Amino acid sequence: MSIPFPTAFHHMPTPAFVAEVSSGDIVAANASLEHLYLNVGAARQNTWSSLVNDASSQLSEIVTKVQRGEVERISARLEVGDRTLSAEISIIELDDQHILGYISHTEHLDFSVAENTLLKFALTESSAGIWMWEIEGDTISCSQSIASLLGCSLEETPHSAEGWHDRVHKDDLPKMMRTIQEHIKHKQRYYEAEYRIRRGNDEYIWVRERGRTYSQDASGNVAKIIGFIEDISPQKALEEHLRSQATFDELTGLLNRGAALTHFTKQLGLARRQYTPLTMAKIDLDARGLLADMPLEQRNTAIHTSARFIYKKIREADILARVAQDKLLLLLPNTSLKDAQKLINSFLKPSQEELKVLEFSDASHLNLCVGLATFPEDGETIEELAQSANSAVEKGRTSGVAISIAE
Repeated sequence: MSIPFPTAFHHMPTPAFVAEVSSGDIVAANASLEHLYLNVGAARQNTWSSLVNDASSQLSEIVTKVQRGEVERISARLEVGDRTLSAEISIIELDDQHILGYISHTEHLDFSVAENTLLKFALTESSAGIWMWEIEGDTISCSQSIASLLGCSLEETPHSAEGWHDRVHKDDLPKMMRTIQEHIKHKQRYYEAEYRIRRGNDEYIWVRERGRTYSQDASGNVAKIIGFIEDISPQKALEEHLRSQATFDELTGLLNRGAALTHFTKQLGLARRQYTPLTMAKIDLDARGLLADMPLEQRNTAIHTSARFIYKKIREADILARVAQDKLLLLLPNTSLKDAQKLINSFLKPSQEELKVLEFSDASHLNLCVGLATFPEDGETIEELAQSANSAVEKGRTSGVAISIAE
């Protein structure tokens, strides 16, 4: 066949060849491939199977896989004289009968060279590092960026899958390994995983790993994977903050209204199914109007102190939420009205140490008023119980009592 652009093919810096698909014969080789063998005084291979050092490898089968998109490049061990080189062969169809193959030698891949290109800028700006994993020999090569990300020297970076896994947080390791195993098993092109990895100072950071099949063997099995990891700790911290905001009140740290409704509904369902008592308490932190004229910061400090004071008094199964600026809602599962009154009375009798804290923060247990409602007498839904408890607390404020019971 006539080779398109013969001069360009001949002077390609990358070793390249043209092969006949059906026979596997190498019908042309460029100067770089010829020199690869001449430099060690060896004869160049003349067939595909001898080139890749695999008598069972059929070029026609591999081309079919390339056409289907199952294979992009082949990992091979080239025998060059008395040396065996780890290399990748990329295949491009020239016509129905011939392919162009070009060889990249990755046995001693120097990531520092790659990072001295635009890739270095991309990696640096995204706090990312590049790595390559040769599966058969279980050899991992890392870039200097990974060493920097892990806070260690290049020699201390992981050099095997086991070494890498030793750094992954034990809670994240099973999912991370499962993702990679599925990638290899199903011969996928890409995968992505997020996990925590230990740095040189024994602190963990969150990273996102993106891996890509770099080369495959003649059967289409994944042979080498190349990928990046990048530090996503700031992003994870933001996500956690947003989740927390969606569940907890920022000032007091208690559940907010939306989260409380979910928990309250669940407990009400249990009380209904198990025929157990349940009491709801509406707590007004400013029944005497002592907070209304305070500056905002001083008022917030008093609300925070009062809320935390009450939180420390309740039991583990009780649920406390902030539902308005100076209003709390307390659900007491498996608690009768009589037992609820005993618990509420503990709020109104602080110890000397608790009293000092309250007074220092301009909070007062004497400023509290609590309205109580029970299920099912005062309501069969959360909304009905809350309305009854609210009516009770309003009655208590008007009459000047600390504990008021729904009628």
